[in-house]
Amino acid sequence: MALEKISKETLDFYAPRFEVEVNNQKLIANISKQILSVTVEEKLDEGVSFRFTMNDEFDMATQQFKWLDNQLFKEGNMVTIKMGYANQLFSMVVGEITSLESSFFSGETTTLTVGGQDLSYDFVKRVSPERTFVDKTYGDIARTIASEAGLLPVIDDPGKYEPFIRKDGNKSFFAFLEDLARNSDREFSMDGRTMYFIKPRDDRKEIAKLELGKDIISFSPRMNTTGLVTEVEVRGHNPRDPNTPIVGRATSGSERVQEPGRRTGSQIARERHGNVKKVIPNVIANSLEHANAIAQSMLNKLSDGLIEGDGVCIGLPQIRPGVNIRLERMGKKFSGKYYVKETTHTIDDGGYRTSFKVKRNAI
Repeated sequence: MALEKISKETLDFYAPRFEVEVNNQKLIANISKQILSVTVEEKLDEGVSFRFTMNDEFDMATQQFKWLDNQLFKEGNMVTIKMGYANQLFSMVVGEITSLESSFFSGETTTLTVGGQDLSYDFVKRVSPERTFVDKTYGDIARTIASEAGLLPVIDDPGKYEPFIRKDGNKSFFAFLEDLARNSDREFSMDGRTMYFIKPRDDRKEIAKLELGKDIISFSPRMNTTGLVTEVEVRGHNPRDPNTPIVGRATSGSERVQEPGRRTGSQIARERHGNVKKVIPNVIANSLEHANAIAQSMLNKLSDGLIEGDGVCIGLPQIRPGVNIRLERMGKKFSGKYYVKETTHTIDDGGYRTSFKVKRNAI
């Protein structure tokens, strides 16, 4: 979508605005006016965190700080943050307060920074006891964990690869699901009350086109051909038949096509070095399909690192991890379609801006 259309829908970006709700109650105007800045950070592989900083003051009559000692900002309270422009706000995070930080300076206004994590933080991200899943697909496991965490699952089930799948006692469900995603060419992430265990979306259409000097404030892309390979070979075995080897493969050109007409990382590696194979030994694989999925996931991951970049643009709440954007006017090599993997949305006295980290597997 061209930014001109988004601009029209949001009154030309003239009026950036946020709303903060605590325990499902919107902060009234006299409290909101005390908030100096609001920031929401989101990463595909970590989830969402937030913080907002506000002026505080010491009440001589009660001998307490107005907000630091207020039950409104007690740890564990639920927070919803929306960001956008005058007539259109987007829900950016639903989480709970996990940190409070004050700045005390003699003769200056005291500030309070309230921080927190998305609702999945406590259940999904803390280390939990060992657990074994029997006769379950990876999708079944993701649905079970989402249900127990009170999250809505969105699943692209890759099928069943192993009859017994064990989560170690020194690992969180978050790390456990990330491992399953890597072994099945899936992407695991969470957004608000939704858990995703899906096929990567880097081959989907861009949600916006941004141009340097017009919409993009800064962009620093990096191309790196180190570590690119033309083939990944997985050498594994089925525990029920340890004497029969299983060999899975993924070869050059089989990566997801993010942007047609471009050369992928593995194709560039072939042009420069001929055949470059990465071998992954001693893998437990229930079938050839399983071994192939692990190989394909690794080839995609290696090619994804071909181009990465960090940028800042005008505030756009539509830019979130897991969407594609088109960046233009940066030369043939670095202009094109990118997949967003991290974002930081900030509204303060300087206005609304979005920082992002992106990647691309072809040039």
